[in-house]
Amino acid sequence: MSKKHYESYIIIDGNLEETAIEEEIKKTEDLLKKNEIEINNIDRIGRKKLAYQINKRSNGYYVCFEISAPAESLKKIERAYVLDENILRHLTILITPITKREKEEHFKNKAILQSKYEEEKLKQESLKAAEEETAKVSEPVEN
Repeated sequence: MSKKHYESYIIIDGNLEETAIEEEIKKTEDLLKKNEIEINNIDRIGRKKLAYQINKRSNGYYVCFEISAPAESLKKIERAYVLDENILRHLTILITPITKREKEEHFKNKAILQSKYEEEKLKQESLKAAEEETAKVSEPVEN
């Protein structure tokens, strides 16, 4: 069996406490390992507001598992995701070399934009501070 690379995203019920969320992540890790799926990386994206309510929930905790697995193993974990009441949604996608390259480029561009934004923000703050300092100096002193 040849293993392919996948990203498996799950949205855990956001109303759970942090300890319960960590238990759910650990349970999913154990499920993957039990089905002979190699976990390359776990990205805890975090708690986010959902675009629409799912099972009367408006918040979810997003987790991405980067895995290597034979296609046959995916059916088992997909079924387990469906049966787990704490997992609101799930999505597993195949990662091709092109997809991987696009993802890396996306994050590189995002980092560049973020650094430009931070520079602009610092520049605006320093200009504002300089204007306030100038305004204080130019105010007439009342006697």
